[in-house]
Amino acid sequence: MFKNNKVVDERLHKKSTELGARMFPVLGIIELVFLIVKIACGLPFMVYVLEICILVGGVVTWLFEELRFGTLLVKEKDDILKELSNKAKSQAFMMMFWIVIIGELLYIFLIDKKYYFWVLTYIVSWLPCAIYIMVSAVSGGILVFGSKQKEKNVKKDLAIRTFFGSIFFGVVTGTGFYIHDGAFYPKGLIGVVLLAAGWGIPFYFMFIGIMKLSEKKADKNIEKVDDRDEK
Repeated sequence: MFKNNKVVDERLHKKSTELGARMFPVLGIIELVFLIVKIACGLPFMVYVLEICILVGGVVTWLFEELRFGTLLVKEKDDILKELSNKAKSQAFMMMFWIVIIGELLYIFLIDKKYYFWVLTYIVSWLPCAIYIMVSAVSGGILVFGSKQKEKNVKKDLAIRTFFGSIFFGVVTGTGFYIHDGAFYPKGLIGVVLLAAGWGIPFYFMFIGIMKLSEKKADKNIEKVDDRDEK
């Protein structure tokens, strides 16, 4: 396990912030392209209002954080200012990311079925970013437990979040099991539970496995840094 948790936490936080900052313009460009495409196709406002919310939310968050850190108008930034600027972009990216995730679920409920195809644009938006961050986090050793107590807390927290997330997933995607022609069918809840379990259980163990792989990578990275420092 790590020799200096404080130093490790700082390094990992910096790396994770850089990843988020890197994805901020990527997600923004993707959403802008889809917004232009939807408007050009003459689609109703409700089909592309989410893109507007994503872009506005991201830009406003970025500007607010840059102004708060005092880095917006600084042309030549030193390492500290660059780190603060990356933090602003990372927070803006997270704002956009969660608007996409939550928004696409609301989209399914609120939009007319003939426009369901366009929900794919949101999946195309967040999935590449999520995959890139996940791969980079594992290869860079960013996802770590840190200590036995933290590992226990992380697993407990992940289990709770996965439970509620999987239930939500089952309820949303399994609507056809318990609602037919406007009527509620209690037996259909069995299908909801199966969907929730089918998504939640693999996700939980997969994520724990990913974190363990990342932690091994982090241990190796820290050992290399410590060896260089000793020299």
